[in-house]
Amino acid sequence: MIKKLDIKDFQEEITFNPADVLNEALINPEEEITRPPIAISIGYKYEELVPLVTFGNFCCIVGASKSMKSFLKSALLACCIGGKSQHYFPEIKGHDIAGKYVIDIDTEQGKYHVQRVVKRVNTMVGQIYQGYKGLALRPNTPKERVAFIEWILTESEFSGKIAVLSIDGVADLIEDVNDLKTSNEITQKLMTWSNDYNIAIITILHKNFDSSKPTGHLGSAVLKKAETTVFVNKENDIVTVTAKYSRNIPFDDFQFSVDEKGIPFETQKPF
Repeated sequence: MIKKLDIKDFQEEITFNPADVLNEALINPEEEITRPPIAISIGYKYEELVPLVTFGNFCCIVGASKSMKSFLKSALLACCIGGKSQHYFPEIKGHDIAGKYVIDIDTEQGKYHVQRVVKRVNTMVGQIYQGYKGLALRPNTPKERVAFIEWILTESEFSGKIAVLSIDGVADLIEDVNDLKTSNEITQKLMTWSNDYNIAIITILHKNFDSSKPTGHLGSAVLKKAETTVFVNKENDIVTVTAKYSRNIPFDDFQFSVDEKGIPFETQKPF
């Protein structure tokens, strides 16, 4: 169990100088600005890698309960590490990950089930990858989880050396997904964390039972701000993955299943 932290409200006091913001934010139309480097790609289109998420941005996986969202997350993390994982998902690849950490935070499951997730990723990679760290934050409160993530990024031994941060699930960072203020605040946290620490963030959200939208005000806020929003839909033993919203070229739909050992693998592209 992770030791609880002595924390304050995560709405910080800030000193705001509009002149400084103007100088930083003003866009020069003649400046050559390159696209942020890709952290995880899925396939090729038009002779280019198709980004799932770039460094400095975040993406979101959305699906119904028990729709294999966490299995897709495991596949993304394993493939961004590399090793033997491309045998399971040939087109998912990580970029500029070597020598950096992949941090996998689970807010829903206990240590036993989180360990199974960690073993799944390592099995796909083909070894125990020392740069991959799984963490179980189920016992902690939403504010403690936010404070812990801040600490991981700023003060821990991993600070400054993180490539990918996964948060499964982001709804557990706030008390109420229908509270507009805190939903916007935590979405802003995702944007700030990814930008300030130049990391790629993967988040997971449940979708509403009777619609295709992610849950609550939080789902709406994340949907608007995510670089890519991926929807998973499970029918029998087959899960279809769709890049429903993307600021980049969307990857083609693909499908996966899970073998008898609990390891996800790509089956085929749907017609």
